Amino acid sequence: MVCDTPQTVVVAGGSLAGHTVVTELDRRGFTGEVVWVTGAEGVAPYSKPALSKEYMQEKVTLDTICLPPVPTDSIRLRRVDRAVCERLDPDADRVLVDGEWIPFDALFVCTGMRPRVPAEFAGLPGVHPLRTLADARAVRDRLAGRPRTVVIGAGLIGCETAASLRSLGLPVELVVQTGLPLEPLLGEELGRFCLDQHHTRGVTTRLSATVTALTPDGPGGAVTVDLDDGTSTTGDLVILGLGAVPALDWLQGAGLDLTDGLVCDAGLRTARGNVYAAGDIANWPHPLFGRRLRVEHWSNASAQARHAVGTWAADQEGGPHREFADIPYFWSDQYGLKYQMLGHARGHDEVRVDTAGPGGHPFVTYHREGRLVAAAGVNATRAVMGMRTAIQTGAGPGPLPAGTAPRRETA
Repeated sequence: MVCDTPQTVVVAGGSLAGHTVVTELDRRGFTGEVVWVTGAEGVAPYSKPALSKEYMQEKVTLDTICLPPVPTDSIRLRRVDRAVCERLDPDADRVLVDGEWIPFDALFVCTGMRPRVPAEFAGLPGVHPLRTLADARAVRDRLAGRPRTVVIGAGLIGCETAASLRSLGLPVELVVQTGLPLEPLLGEELGRFCLDQHHTRGVTTRLSATVTALTPDGPGGAVTVDLDDGTSTTGDLVILGLGAVPALDWLQGAGLDLTDGLVCDAGLRTARGNVYAAGDIANWPHPLFGRRLRVEHWSNASAQARHAVGTWAADQEGGPHREFADIPYFWSDQYGLKYQMLGHARGHDEVRVDTAGPGGHPFVTYHREGRLVAAAGVNATRAVMGMRTAIQTGAGPGPLPAGTAPRRETA
């Protein structure tokens, strides 16, 4: 990538998407200045999916989950650590960082998510979100005392944390706000399977329960958890797994559409032509699924970051840009089982439930108007990943992958 005049690119965000943008700019031979605003954590970029799994179980250290060092073969890199972008000037191409206005020729927004913590729960003794390394360290520091733990929320982070703590032999209670764990992501069949695994390993669950109050009994004391059905429970440690919200407050008033993330086009370009989005915050029209998506998964962050840089390079050269059409994918490791999902199941109108893999665990395909839109399974990597071409081409139900046995079909 060769530019006729010196340029400055600002990359906002120090996790995987930001790391990938900087790496991709260097790979493409960009010779300008890259100002990388890495965020407030003050640590090297690391693998966040490990926090609720291997890191929580002390199977890995920070050194082993850090991302590779960023190359600087061509770029002039200026890192701004322990700082965040505070504001985007709506009238000029510049961002405010730690009291300094930094002008840019292009801005990549990769600021990710912040945990959803109700105001009344914030800062309570013994109550922790789990989104950052500091959060995970705070929880791990409590585990030596073998606390009774209440995990609130049964999405990926909640279920993985509950599984990790049970693998350490700790007493765990899981408050499931939906009907079943992981059900909003994977549906009833895999949600039921997930619930059974937690019960088999000794996790106590509260189903379809909403927490109405948390009352700590002083620092280091038990926390009373009140539920909307009039019951309560107690824990020495409470972990909040209530999801996350896009970290985009600094873009308010900058002329960008912040409806469910940062709205951008199919090339990941926002309404301001030199501002691009990548990662958890990007809300873009997916050409394959015919709707806007915002995907909060690891593989999507790196793929979008590379694509956003490619769109910017095409803009520099005056050429066409491609639509970002990668198929969403995520995985979750719990109790030695790997849950995987490929595609986008929202809005499906048909489900086929089968078995796959050596353990005969559930394998599910999701369809919309006769078209395969997603596949998910447990320890069924070959079956799930074998659906990629069929999802891309919009195939109908068709034959099952080799090694898959039908169980039943539900509408």
